[in-house]
Amino acid sequence: MVAYLQLLPLLGVLFAGGVHSKTSNVGDTADANNTVGSWDYVPGAYIIEYEQGHENEASLFSTLHTHGLPVSKRMSLSYSLFKGASVQLDAVSLDPQAASTKIASLAPVKNVWPVMRYQNLELGKFASTSGVKRNVGDFSQHVSRAAADSDTGYAPHVLTQVDKLHAEGYTGKGIRVGVIDSGVDYKHPVLGGCFGEGCIVAYGMDLIGPDFNGTNTPVPGPYPYPDCLGHGTHVSGIIAAQKNPLGFIGAAYGATLGMYKALDCGGGSSNDVLMAAFNQAYEDGSDVISISIGIYSGWKEDPLAVTVSRIVDAGVPVVIANGNQGPAVFSSASPGDGAGVMNVASIDNTETPFLGTEAFTSLNSPSGNLTSFAWLPGTPAFPNITLPLWAVTPNTTTDGSSSACSPLSSSAPTDLSDKIVLVQLTGCDDPTIAANLAKNNATYIIYYSSDDDLDDVYSVSTAPSTLGAGMVPLQQATIWLDLLSKGTDVYAKMVDPQSANPGATYFPNNATGGIVSDFSSWGPTWEADVNPHIATPGASILSTYPLNMGAYYVDSGTSMATPLMASIYALIMQARSIKDPKALLSMVSSTAKQTKYRDSYQSILYNDLAPVAQQGAGLAQAYDAIHATTTLSVSSISLNDTDHFVNSTYFTIKNGAKQAVTYSIGHLPSRSRDTFKAGVSSPSQSSNSSSSAATLTFSDTKVTVPAGGSAKITVEVALPQGLTKANLPVYSGYITLNGTNGESLVLPYLGVFGSLSSLQGIDSSNGYIYHSTGHYWQAAPNNDIWTLPYPSVGSQPPNSAAIDFPALYILVTTGVPLIRADIIPLGNTPANTTKVLGVDTAGSFPGFPVQWVFSNIYQIPFNGVTQEGIILPEGNYALSLRALKIFGDANNSDDYYTVQTQSFNIKYNSTAA
Repeated sequence: MVAYLQLLPLLGVLFAGGVHSKTSNVGDTADANNTVGSWDYVPGAYIIEYEQGHENEASLFSTLHTHGLPVSKRMSLSYSLFKGASVQLDAVSLDPQAASTKIASLAPVKNVWPVMRYQNLELGKFASTSGVKRNVGDFSQHVSRAAADSDTGYAPHVLTQVDKLHAEGYTGKGIRVGVIDSGVDYKHPVLGGCFGEGCIVAYGMDLIGPDFNGTNTPVPGPYPYPDCLGHGTHVSGIIAAQKNPLGFIGAAYGATLGMYKALDCGGGSSNDVLMAAFNQAYEDGSDVISISIGIYSGWKEDPLAVTVSRIVDAGVPVVIANGNQGPAVFSSASPGDGAGVMNVASIDNTETPFLGTEAFTSLNSPSGNLTSFAWLPGTPAFPNITLPLWAVTPNTTTDGSSSACSPLSSSAPTDLSDKIVLVQLTGCDDPTIAANLAKNNATYIIYYSSDDDLDDVYSVSTAPSTLGAGMVPLQQATIWLDLLSKGTDVYAKMVDPQSANPGATYFPNNATGGIVSDFSSWGPTWEADVNPHIATPGASILSTYPLNMGAYYVDSGTSMATPLMASIYALIMQARSIKDPKALLSMVSSTAKQTKYRDSYQSILYNDLAPVAQQGAGLAQAYDAIHATTTLSVSSISLNDTDHFVNSTYFTIKNGAKQAVTYSIGHLPSRSRDTFKAGVSSPSQSSNSSSSAATLTFSDTKVTVPAGGSAKITVEVALPQGLTKANLPVYSGYITLNGTNGESLVLPYLGVFGSLSSLQGIDSSNGYIYHSTGHYWQAAPNNDIWTLPYPSVGSQPPNSAAIDFPALYILVTTGVPLIRADIIPLGNTPANTTKVLGVDTAGSFPGFPVQWVFSNIYQIPFNGVTQEGIILPEGNYALSLRALKIFGDANNSDDYYTVQTQSFNIKYNSTAA
């Protein structure tokens, strides 16, 4: 059994039904497009882990009932790494103090956690081109395994050297990849068209059922279908898609895929469902587990992070998305913060795919060699027709533009009925342009956008006389305009969308291709652990999508980078028969390729390397990882913060070659980055960077290691100069090893310049009491009075806008291990008190204490009942808000930062019955 006081930080918010808490980036320039997971608690629901020897579910339920806690089962959680269940109290209005104390004290109970409901867990940025319903072509219902040559030149695979491994015959064959996501449309022909033994999607299950909303009881089923969100099908295609007309292929297209449906149609789930999914994927023999979901945390102690760490410790590697809350430092997601997991950052693709309907062009003749292009049908769409292109140019318009917001000039043909008119869509709307072109008998129009943003391509509307219309990106139109300007005739063979195949055109991304994506979350964790570990392409990725949602989709996020990294693990497993998580992490990390740092807010591309906190070891290089014969004893080094500075460390080089190798050892610093802007208490997305770097000294700068031998290298570190501690800069770099066998390896390190324990965590000006019927941003006057209905024991404030409750507002600006909100009686208030950390308190404010917090906003109404279920007497009170310092001792009052709210008076308009 577990002592209740040990559980209190975890149980603190369990019964706070009135808590409004959201995970948010409270930085000065938050990107509203970033996907941010939010959470709340399911009242009366618990996850219970059994004590060893007490793994009988019926016995537990009977014991709970005997102690006045009748429950119903949400989920059985009986696995080799976790034995327990999630339960729902039959009466959620029970005194929370009594309920939690009784559960924690029972002999069968080892651990207890509140059931948390999550929303927006999928770590995708959402698509740049829509997934509209399309014909998927003349595929058979089941597709055979694809041929390796179908991935020639596919940019994400070229960037990561996956194409080289495909050329050598490595496909991930024989490796089982388990995916936790929103399900998969396994009926998609490119994903095999079937489910079960012998299929590409061969195993898995539905953990939630069709009606799950995060709070009700999950109803598991045998099939991870349908995927009403699309996210899981997209992730699956990145791993296992077979040959298709759009020119991409799965990175481990020979692997066997397992899918565990744990997200509902809105991207929501709960921690008991996710714990079940993680463990079931492990139980079913997955060789690697891929998780593209997360809630922003920054703490490896988060329960989900702890769960995946158990799986890693048991020998199965887990690859997890690091989040899309960049470019703020300390913005990583859980469970990616878990110890030993491979957490993945996103790199921008070097090619941007545009997804649409397929059509063709030929040069100088309508019957010449055809080149495919993608377009979006307008109203009306094109019929089957082949005609030459004619472009509107400044010398054919009366206003000197490439649009037709004014009539065409006399230089234009008077009859354009036998042409497809190419015109820029800018300056006015599409019907106006169509109407002006109709004056020259134009009936077929292809519009193009005025900028290179693919989001600006849409389904156009036209004039009544138009017979066919569509739109293409500026990048496509530029190619045609160049050909036309040189006198080349360009013919377009348009295909009726009802019979056309989907099409994709790939445009070079010369601006940011190969650079870490702006949205990709940064590390480190709040305890200075290295995070992320690696990066792969995750921006503008074309993959499969449910058939009823368009069959294909272009999406961006660390969600997309993660399955590619999991696929690389599968390829390494097949090639090297290595499955140990630590060895795999080291292999991939040491052979990564570092990218340069781009400051998106200043649009500056530096020659300095991107920080380790942004790119980890760098861009994964799968071929180099498989063929390297040198291994390093560690995959990264944390130098911690200045208070706990690691000024001396070491690593070991092992030479697996058949001959001696001499290694030259050096230091390649990366750019440092401030966490805060001056005077701002929350991590900033636009904070300054610097070239200031640590100084590293090695015991040997050149060492010869015999075949099969090893050498220990000691590293002495001196802190960087010229940085401002108050801004909490994160500095980093790479120890380099260049061997005479041609291998080049890196060992990333990072440190925090400043004191993590000095962070206040809660904003001193944003911890106050306000009127629940007023504005949460307006603090109530000191000593204000609230007259409340007399509450019942253990009750929570009713959802009534007519009743004005005193409410607590807290702005949490950074990571905090533990936040207390203790109620302090003032004056002659006759409340019974207990001394907690040196302060006489009448109890905890509902929802507190709360543990492992990250940048949250709390808005909590109070009806006079403490978290412990005690009704406070009438009187005058204040709240002592205490945030435990990072690395602090929860039992030492000196290790807390304290803010006291203004005083408030409670009166009741009735008395106890």
